[in-house]
Amino acid sequence: MIESKTILLHSEQLDDHYFYVWATDEDGAFLGLEEVKKLLFTWHESSYYGTFLEDVSFIGTPAFLLSPWMMAELLGKNTFNSLAKVGFSEETEALLEPASTIYEYIADGDFMPDFNAFKHGRFGWRDYEHTLEGYTGDWFSLAVSDFIDKDGQLKVVWHEIKQKYPAIQHVEGHFLDEEDFLEKIGWISDETPFTIGLRLNEPDLDGDDWRLELFLRGKKNEEEWMVFRGKASLPSRWKRFFPRIEREQVRFREVIPWLSFESGTTFITEDEAWLFLTDASETLVNMGVEILLPSWWNVVKESNMLLKAQVSSTPRGQSFVGMNSLIDFNWKLSTNGVELSEEEFLQMVNDKRRLVNFRGQWIKLDPAFIRQVQALLKKAEKEGLHFSDILQQELSAQDLDEDVDSKDPRLFANIEIELNQQMKGLLNQLRETTDIPEVTVPQTFLGELRPYQQQGVNWLSFLRNYGFGACLADDMGLGKTIQMIAYFTAVKSQEQPERPALIIAPTSVLGNWQKEVERFNPDLNVHLHYGPNRAKGELFLGSVKGADIVLTSYGLSHADYEELSQVTWSTVCLDEAQNIKNAQTKQSRAIRKLKGKHHIALTGTPMENRLTELWSIFDFLNHGYLGSLHAFHKKFVLPIEKDQKADVIQNLQQLIKPFLLRRTKRDEQVALNLPDKQEQKEYIPLTVEQASLYEQLVKDTFSEVAQLAGMQRKALILKMLGKLKQICNHPALYLKENVPAQVDTRSHKMEKLLELVTAIREHKESCLIFTQYIGMGEMIGDLLEKVLDEKVLFLNGSLSKVERDRMVEGFQNRDYPILILSLKAGGTGLNLTAANHVVHYDRWWNPAVENQATDRAYRIGQDRFVHVHKLITTGTIEEKIDDMLEKKQTLNDQIITSENWITELTTNELEELFTLR
Repeated sequence: MIESKTILLHSEQLDDHYFYVWATDEDGAFLGLEEVKKLLFTWHESSYYGTFLEDVSFIGTPAFLLSPWMMAELLGKNTFNSLAKVGFSEETEALLEPASTIYEYIADGDFMPDFNAFKHGRFGWRDYEHTLEGYTGDWFSLAVSDFIDKDGQLKVVWHEIKQKYPAIQHVEGHFLDEEDFLEKIGWISDETPFTIGLRLNEPDLDGDDWRLELFLRGKKNEEEWMVFRGKASLPSRWKRFFPRIEREQVRFREVIPWLSFESGTTFITEDEAWLFLTDASETLVNMGVEILLPSWWNVVKESNMLLKAQVSSTPRGQSFVGMNSLIDFNWKLSTNGVELSEEEFLQMVNDKRRLVNFRGQWIKLDPAFIRQVQALLKKAEKEGLHFSDILQQELSAQDLDEDVDSKDPRLFANIEIELNQQMKGLLNQLRETTDIPEVTVPQTFLGELRPYQQQGVNWLSFLRNYGFGACLADDMGLGKTIQMIAYFTAVKSQEQPERPALIIAPTSVLGNWQKEVERFNPDLNVHLHYGPNRAKGELFLGSVKGADIVLTSYGLSHADYEELSQVTWSTVCLDEAQNIKNAQTKQSRAIRKLKGKHHIALTGTPMENRLTELWSIFDFLNHGYLGSLHAFHKKFVLPIEKDQKADVIQNLQQLIKPFLLRRTKRDEQVALNLPDKQEQKEYIPLTVEQASLYEQLVKDTFSEVAQLAGMQRKALILKMLGKLKQICNHPALYLKENVPAQVDTRSHKMEKLLELVTAIREHKESCLIFTQYIGMGEMIGDLLEKVLDEKVLFLNGSLSKVERDRMVEGFQNRDYPILILSLKAGGTGLNLTAANHVVHYDRWWNPAVENQATDRAYRIGQDRFVHVHKLITTGTIEEKIDDMLEKKQTLNDQIITSENWITELTTNELEELFTLR
């Protein structure tokens, strides 16, 4: 005899009457799912006898998920195996009675759509007598839907009903009573031999009333169709159904209160026709009513009215005055192949028109669009169309049909602008520098411009004529200075400006500017505003009177802002403009506020690390052109630096291209014919002392990195980075030894440098040595002077301008063959072609900055082979980052790199980077 098994059935109810179900034995142990299937679901049809149960075991509890009908069937039908003696948990016990009732009603087919639920915005089910309510009623409604979905035949039938009677899927439909509801959703049959619909007819003449007709269509023969003209117009076989027509008219009036039929036809106003087309007709269709509309409505409904700004003439005044120059234009509107003038549109608006037959075409005037245009016209009257609006539209890669940010603060964002021929010509010249006019440089200019340099002068002068700022971003060594001197010469000749030009430059190159101007055009009067004896206060204006060019430093641009801001300069030129890259510094903000007829930025690296540096320079050149810093960050910085979105990169390229001229030494048009340059990496091992210090530093500090976040984490990484660099250079630099012992033996890098420089001097050649650290430069200088027995110069930021100028002159005259430079003080602006060797003793890890430094020697005027040596300690962070940099130099090249990018690496990547191998 087979012994029955005693089990306890547990359940937990979820939302919408879904249930977790599991079972335990007499001892409270969980039963496996296969055993539960066998004991509880032997006769359970909706799960196909346990086959389609969903396993939702959780936290070691084997469980199934049952839908509302499945649970009602399990408890109400009693589908258990006869060998199972089933008990119920307290929660499950409470479900037995409602489950039994629900199962019985549904099994008997005692269910129908619930009109009350439908009126409250949802579709539901009830029993015929409406006896089930509350918890049982809610479960019953969900179980019926579930039951239909799980029964193959019922599911097909119900789907066909929903397709045939669309009102069943739109709970916002209006029904007179429950009978009307059940008829319209096809639950009970309607014996009426025809359907009742509405047809809207356009007026014969524009502005007349519209005609709305009630029509009848035969159910058996759809070709049997007639407009209802009253009871007398009905065929005799349809007359007895006249009350049905009256009933439908009542329903139409309840749905659309302004409708009032007279013998089946009513005349409505244009406003009412608009409401019927855009709103009421859709409501009626959702209720299952057939609606016939004019054939043109579908086309008009989908068409949008577009607002266009048609440029009508040149800018107001004699010529452009920059980005904010006002442009005369006329508004035009177009829709569905029809164009309206602003006057025609406003006349229709004043007449409160909605649907207009204009020049043989029907057009709509959407009230929401009217409000938008009225607000825009009011704003445009106040602000006007600026040239920057045109540029944003014409240069942006974004398609006007694309969805754009509706909160764009620009007035003409995403409004089509139609250009006249003059404007099209100007834009073509901005896009193609080869189309701009040639500038004749007066004979007072004593130099000879290469073709690409002449093109640069042409470009600068062209942008000046239209008041647009310019960023001359040629590679270092291509002669940005000589192009500027030719430009100043041409400006003086053509304009005889009342005010001088202002050049702001690093202190280290002020002397270079003075000498270059004197060399190429001695007729240009240069005034140096620098030093303790410079004119201040009221004396300043007198000191610059008669000058053609005023030279000053970046440091003084903020310190002497009160003096410099008194003048509206003929030109404000920034040499090494990356000095204003940090937009929030006082110096950058002060410079960007200076007034000048023309703003020019000179830089070989318009962007070193971040796109915001590019914004800062462009805000100086053409204020407001790239929007606010916040808007620029959202629109360009995040998509490019974070997601590398190619379309956004292209968009930014197109926006900046007209105002940024960049040529490299590799360009065919440049044709420098410079001698060859060889870059060579020298790989050098650490000494035992260096390796020991290196590993101990990583061990002591790296565990902290994983515990920190944000700025603290970045600060710690950069701090350790700097210390590791110092160890790779020389232990004495890291240990801060005042008088280091055995300088040439404790660092193999120092030994290699001594070997290189000794060989260079044996061949009677000269070299530049770059380092980031003052202490390292002093150490190298002391050692080389001792070993070579000759004077070694060290140019760094602590020197005065006079001392720097003397050093540069002495090196260029070859009085001194070796020049050590700190990277920041000597990496930009200097012309040091006397050197034919460049040694990077330590790595800046930013290719752009290193290339700038190399180009002190590899530039126009160099007639010897240039050999670049980069010293790299093997197995250290120097070698690893050098490998990464080979793959990393993308962002600067794409748009036209600092160690900050290292701080963004993951902890695992940092561990791999810092660990000595």
